[in-house]
Amino acid sequence: MVDLVELAERVVKSVMKLGPSDCDVIVTDSTYYTADIERGSMKQSSAFKDPGVGVRAYVNGCAGFSSCTGHDLASIRKAAEQAVELARSGSPDKDFKGLPEKARPAKVAGLYEKRVAELEPADVVDMAISMADGAGVDKRIHSVNATVSAGSGEVALANSNGFSGLQRMTSFEAIADMVAKSGSKMFSGIDGCWGRRIDPKALESVPREAREHAIMGLKQTKISTGEYPVVIDPLAVGFVLGETIGIALNAESIQRKRSFLAGKLGEKLGSDLLTVHDDPTLEWGSGSFSFDGEGVPAMKKVLFDRGKLKTYLYDSYTSGKDSVRSTGNSSRGGSMWTFRRPPSISSSNVVVKKGDAGIEEMIRDTRTGIYLRLTFDYPNMATGEFSGLMMESFKIEDGELGHSLRQSTMGISMLDLFSRIDMVGKKSRVAFGVTAPALRVSRAKIGGSA
Repeated sequence: MVDLVELAERVVKSVMKLGPSDCDVIVTDSTYYTADIERGSMKQSSAFKDPGVGVRAYVNGCAGFSSCTGHDLASIRKAAEQAVELARSGSPDKDFKGLPEKARPAKVAGLYEKRVAELEPADVVDMAISMADGAGVDKRIHSVNATVSAGSGEVALANSNGFSGLQRMTSFEAIADMVAKSGSKMFSGIDGCWGRRIDPKALESVPREAREHAIMGLKQTKISTGEYPVVIDPLAVGFVLGETIGIALNAESIQRKRSFLAGKLGEKLGSDLLTVHDDPTLEWGSGSFSFDGEGVPAMKKVLFDRGKLKTYLYDSYTSGKDSVRSTGNSSRGGSMWTFRRPPSISSSNVVVKKGDAGIEEMIRDTRTGIYLRLTFDYPNMATGEFSGLMMESFKIEDGELGHSLRQSTMGISMLDLFSRIDMVGKKSRVAFGVTAPALRVSRAKIGGSA
């Protein structure tokens, strides 16, 4: 069995003999299983092992990157030579100040679960079938889709400043999408779970929630175009806020003036009820790690404190350019790291602080409004404007959850969304890498169909 750390350290030494000023090397050995059920039948299942090495080298501040599949020395040597050659062919970059110095990785629990690592392909297929069976015998369920994905492996990282470390990681994801039909009416219900371990309760609740919301959506109504308060389910909060934080707070986007949050550091942009952390130390979080993609120890940081923007997300290059400390947000590709591409800036686990309102209370306090459960649209990151289809939404009438809305849209700038939060839920769930409660926004533009 290959010692990944020893191999990474050895490759760093061989790369440095080729003449770059800095380099880092990632070595991975990962296994992935996926099962997809579409319209009630097995569409495909896959299993693959993905060992490899990625080399990044710097010459005069210019980076070159190359990778190879497997751990054979001849392929690694070729990748190292290509990385250095690419670095030499680029233009000098005075903004590069160096890779992170040697540091001790943080102690983070919940990166690896043995149960996930011991899964066989047939186990993942059985889980997907079991989720699809969660549709039950209700004849209104017209279509059932289910996906289960599991990953496990080890990743070693070493750099020319003496850092080296190893992380064992697992990942697990299960998603159910069910479509209900009654006459000419159809409605889709979606739910999922994301993390680094198997949650047996979620494997039961995910198809149940998808089924129940699909059936509930068959009773449909219309709404007039106008401004309404919106109660946003944690599922929708996760998708919209996860995309926003990961891209709009990216220091590279900030430095290139491609984000609506550029130049707003230290400003109060949101409600006092809005406090958001980026936390790679979260136990079992899908974005957790003990060190980031460049070797910076994991650290929890405040992004918004009572509405005030506290920091951007930095890696070594962007932090050197701004003469600040890296926030440890260099990513190697999500919950399971990859050797196939160079690191980039990303959030880890976005966590929205809970409030004191129950979701029933939020709905009851909303006389006429919208309950948005899910959208797959996200803002224009340059302007901050959000305009999207409300995939799963329901009308709130007289403080009660009413019928579903079809073909309705919501429009609001993210700055207005931040500042108009007037209620925050007291229960959180994980969705799309974000741990969040429900949020109520006092008003947003709703494009109706009546």
